[in-house]
Amino acid sequence: MWNKEDITSGKKGSRLARVLTALSVCLVMSMSGMAVLAVGTENPDLDRKGSLSITFSVKGEPISDGNEAGIYKVADAVEDEGYKFVYKGAFAEAGEVPEDLDSVNSGLALELEKIAEDRNVPLYTSSQKLDKNGQVTFSDLEVGLYLIVHTKKTEITLSDKTKVVYTINPFLVSIPQKKDGELVYDVTSKPKVSPEKKVTPPKTTPPPKRIPQTGQLWWPVMALGVAGAVFVTFGMIRKMKSS
Repeated sequence: MWNKEDITSGKKGSRLARVLTALSVCLVMSMSGMAVLAVGTENPDLDRKGSLSITFSVKGEPISDGNEAGIYKVADAVEDEGYKFVYKGAFAEAGEVPEDLDSVNSGLALELEKIAEDRNVPLYTSSQKLDKNGQVTFSDLEVGLYLIVHTKKTEITLSDKTKVVYTINPFLVSIPQKKDGELVYDVTSKPKVSPEKKVTPPKTTPPPKRIPQTGQLWWPVMALGVAGAVFVTFGMIRKMKSS
């Protein structure tokens, strides 16, 4: 471990300070559900596999009913006086992985999602349906930085029978993350979910008007009136011919 004197003394200390500043990001789960990335000077076990369990819900209502989520592995973890993330494949278009991933998680996730769509990058593993509790788990994940995206949207029926379509905002999560001073390889997350639209029932055609007193339809009355007038006229014409 480096001590304070190492960090503040001379060129070596200056370089170490820059490395520590760039790499020391602690794990925090924000209120919006985005995971701050755990990148530190403590070397992770790069051969160890982890998992990511996600719960999607809004105000206690699980987001399920056929919705699906998928993940991309956007960066590998590499050793560099500690370790850091380096974008892989098409994601290298995004430049370098920012030092302060906490503050740019949402915007960077949108940028990386667009790269994945534009370059037809395959998912790291098949997308999975959310279960009845709005949960999904991705297992056997290598150490690295992952992008979680909404791969299939369907309307869900809430407890009050309202039908709603929700959007799961893309977000970034690392394997492992740091919690209580230890690296955690089995990560849990509760991301932000936004309502997209409410599905309203189709309009129904109102029934034809009826006579309030009898409940009879109006059009038979009109037809009988016209028929009566025809018979009266026909009778008058016959009377005039016979006279």
